Amino acid sequence: MIKAYAKSDIGKVRELNQDAYYISDSLDEVQLYMLADGMGGYNGGEIASNLAIQSAKSYIENNFKEIEKDKDSIIQLVASSMEYANMVVYERAKENKELDGMGTTMEVCLIYNNKAYIGHIGDSRIYRIRKEFIRKLTQDHSYVQKLVKDGTITQEEAVHHPQKNMLMKALRLQCFCRARCYGKRIFKRRHISYDFRRTNKFSTTRRNI
Repeated sequence: MIKAYAKSDIGKVRELNQDAYYISDSLDEVQLYMLADGMGGYNGGEIASNLAIQSAKSYIENNFKEIEKDKDSIIQLVASSMEYANMVVYERAKENKELDGMGTTMEVCLIYNNKAYIGHIGDSRIYRIRKEFIRKLTQDHSYVQKLVKDGTITQEEAVHHPQKNMLMKALRLQCFCRARCYGKRIFKRRHISYDFRRTNKFSTTRRNI
């Protein structure tokens, strides 16, 4: 059994909370944890993030029983769910001029048979916490991350860079999206235990938390 908790805060800058999330019931066969951080004028970010979560969740639930349960098939399911969510957000924006430009980051963590399958687009993040070690499992799809990767600026300079919020990828920035998806074995034991000396904890967050 997995215990999961979620909390979202509007922060000190925004007037609207544009975050959305979903966490599975602890007894579900497939454990699904999702986070989206919306962006866009009017209330577009709020709509985009909620649409993305609902669409990806429905896609996974409707198709999981039909696929082979091997690594590649589950990774493809996660990727397809995000592509579907992108299409839904894109089509909604086309229907309403006030929603033009809306989009959202998205993190998907699907846990099945002791493995985590991760889908990522944007600059929200997934961390793995094991004992006293915290490891970031995703890489920001942002302009400053590209500069860091290219060696143009340092990690320290990226923190205060004037374009630190510029995204290279997000749901709805293009008609088609290409999310980063992969699988990873996370539990050495067959059963998930509450003994924190032997378990992994996962955290999905917005970038600026």
